[in-house]
Amino acid sequence: MEHSLIQQHYDLGGRPTLDVWLRFAPPIQARYDQEEGAQRIVDLQFAIFVGLAFYNVYNITNYILLGDTFWTSVLLRVGFITPTSLALIWLIGRTPLVWTERLITVGMLNAHLLPVFLFWETRSALGVFTFGELSLTIIFGNMMLALRFPHAVLFTSLALASTLLAIVTKNNLETPVGIAFVIQIATASAFGLYANYLLERRRCGDYLTALEATLLAESADAARKQYEDLSRTDALTRLPNRRHLSEQVETWLSDSRSIGLMMIDVDHFKFYNDSLGHPAGDACLQKVSAALANATDGLDDAFCARFGGEEFSFVLRNASEISAASAAEAILQAVADLQISHPSRPDRLDVVTVSIGIVVNCSDGPDVSFDHLVEFADRALYVAKRHGRNTFSMDSASGEAMRFCV
Repeated sequence: MEHSLIQQHYDLGGRPTLDVWLRFAPPIQARYDQEEGAQRIVDLQFAIFVGLAFYNVYNITNYILLGDTFWTSVLLRVGFITPTSLALIWLIGRTPLVWTERLITVGMLNAHLLPVFLFWETRSALGVFTFGELSLTIIFGNMMLALRFPHAVLFTSLALASTLLAIVTKNNLETPVGIAFVIQIATASAFGLYANYLLERRRCGDYLTALEATLLAESADAARKQYEDLSRTDALTRLPNRRHLSEQVETWLSDSRSIGLMMIDVDHFKFYNDSLGHPAGDACLQKVSAALANATDGLDDAFCARFGGEEFSFVLRNASEISAASAAEAILQAVADLQISHPSRPDRLDVVTVSIGIVVNCSDGPDVSFDHLVEFADRALYVAKRHGRNTFSMDSASGEAMRFCV
């Protein structure tokens, strides 16, 4: 399902699409968040912690440059930005990623507005030299935090606008200096945004390349599994086929637990086919197989398969003669309850029935193989047929129970 949703967003070249804002299609974004979201949170938390440490280092430069607003700087950096950032580190690990990116954008904007305000507010002769810090916050947000490109555009635009407003409205700022500052902040904004675009384009491109390879591998694996399933499934009844039955029984035999194997044959099926035709015969086998499949619903220790022709197999793990006999009785009744008309039976019955041969091997008996079990279950099946059909047998020709625990 996920694969098909992603394929809806492939381009004509057969590659997953990416829009002009470097955004994934929704199903691709959901997969990316699932695969990369945890690492993104860790990276953001570490980057914020490191950035916060350096951010407070500027209290030293403010002590030198901002004589009149130094304590305002300390109060806002230590008393507001620092606890807000620490809260952000805690919060982004507990919110959906889409809100994480939004919170980071708002946090970066707040971190930028503080030095903008200090630059605008100070009347100190050296205050204009704090302007260099404004470029650093833009570079930090776009490159170290690697804001997602749409958020980077929003943050950079608002940071640039607020800085230009501060330059234009600042008192006692000489025009040539203001022009130089405009050029500096505009250049830093363009540089930071372009760097972010390159980083984001590479991130998205690398992920799409890896995703394409993963999807191809998943498709190949799904095709292989589908082929394997088809090779182990009977085309008519959709039950497991003889190959799958053999594999399952051999697996169960390997753990040394008892197994009851039934060979089930549709009674007088040749007469049914000859009188009603092969399409009706196929429909009959499908109904019988559905009844057998229903008998295994919800059971981990039961397995049914089409053995071939009108013959089916039913296997019980951890079986005893009593549990195997009980299961056989239930199968006989389930098939009879189908009330499939059989007008050409040579006996007095006029509905489809089955005969069952059962063999049970003991967990403490000698090692046996799938073929051995089938051989003895077939012998029991012939006994059931000789006793009038529509019955089951666990007896050998001598009348003794056929078990591998003698």
